[in-house]
Amino acid sequence: MSSKWLSWEEVNTMLRNKELVFYGRSDDWIPKALKKMLKRPEVIIDSNPDFSGTLYEDIPVESKEYLLEQIRQKNIFVVITTANYHGVEAFLADNGMVAGVDFACCPEYRSFSLREEIINYKQEVIVCSSDYNDQSKARSSVTGGGVFKYYIGPNELERMAEGSFRQITQAKDLFYAVDHVDRRVCVFDRDFKLLETFYSESPKNCGITYNEKRNLIIISNPEYDTISIYDASNFEKIECIPYSTRMEGNLTSQHHINDICSTDDHLYISYFSHSGNWKKGAYDGGISEIGLENLTAPPVQVVSNLWQPHSPEIINGELCYLDSMRGRLHLTTHIIAGEFPGFTRGLAYDGRFYYIGQTENMYISRLIGERKNIMLNAGFYLFDVTTKASRFFPMFGNMNVHDLLIEID
Repeated sequence: MSSKWLSWEEVNTMLRNKELVFYGRSDDWIPKALKKMLKRPEVIIDSNPDFSGTLYEDIPVESKEYLLEQIRQKNIFVVITTANYHGVEAFLADNGMVAGVDFACCPEYRSFSLREEIINYKQEVIVCSSDYNDQSKARSSVTGGGVFKYYIGPNELERMAEGSFRQITQAKDLFYAVDHVDRRVCVFDRDFKLLETFYSESPKNCGITYNEKRNLIIISNPEYDTISIYDASNFEKIECIPYSTRMEGNLTSQHHINDICSTDDHLYISYFSHSGNWKKGAYDGGISEIGLENLTAPPVQVVSNLWQPHSPEIINGELCYLDSMRGRLHLTTHIIAGEFPGFTRGLAYDGRFYYIGQTENMYISRLIGERKNIMLNAGFYLFDVTTKASRFFPMFGNMNVHDLLIEID
């Protein structure tokens, strides 16, 4: 599909066998465009009749009726040099010209288009907040935790369910969400009507994922560093496996496993410490893989040197994740696709933009000297990975964002 947005190199390539026409007598854009062009335009077209028959930069200015005659007689390429490009684009297309073949917008103001796209973008983002609803707790907030829908466009926030929810996963027409305070897994329909509640014998469950190939619900527990596997059809427990043997003889977490994702026969787990020494300040975090076809085999570390990572996700066939304390979005191991000034947790993708959650940072002292700006707001970013442009959507009444999800139809 051709695009109206071409680079200067692409525009100059299109002009090898065509005559150049500017559309829009702009004191701002034409001088900039002339510096980039290998050809001078034969004519400038403008809809203002006062400009017809005049010269601008020694280039004749004519009406759009003149352009219609040129379209019929000559092989031309039009560069739109007015910020009102939508109307000009429609006019050219209505007269048989094709974007990217016969015309393009001035590359200098492509950023205006991206800004316009982001500002007018509409999307529904499911947000899980793990805030306590008990105001006496340190991690409580004015709004309290829950599952929310953030409607980008009208920029409205709606609480769909109350609780202290961490990770959420979609299993066909159902959503499964972990409430780590009430030791429950809530099952919702697409309207977030509560259908079932399953209670766990273990406190503080965190991660949850649905494995479609095996029809499994898998839950991680950072308190005991265990992974519990359930039959999704009836939620009967199939197995509970320890992440490592370090938990034996200890009362609390050694690795602090947290969020999980799965694909085919593989489960991916993020954690604070590979060695099991995070409580001693050794944050040698990473992501490990567990093969669902052989649960007795030890986990295989696939990503290392992360600082309190979260939110592993398979996106476009690649393992993506957040290096949370550093505020980094990784798309594959060596690609840092974005950096953000807060504690990042919660990752989603809708095919156009990435969404990165952010939690109020409770560990400011650890970042002094590491960051030039430590952002404390909770909310999430809409992020364009190509240009690195983003827009932040705050959730002022909340403290923690744990997970983000874009509903799959």
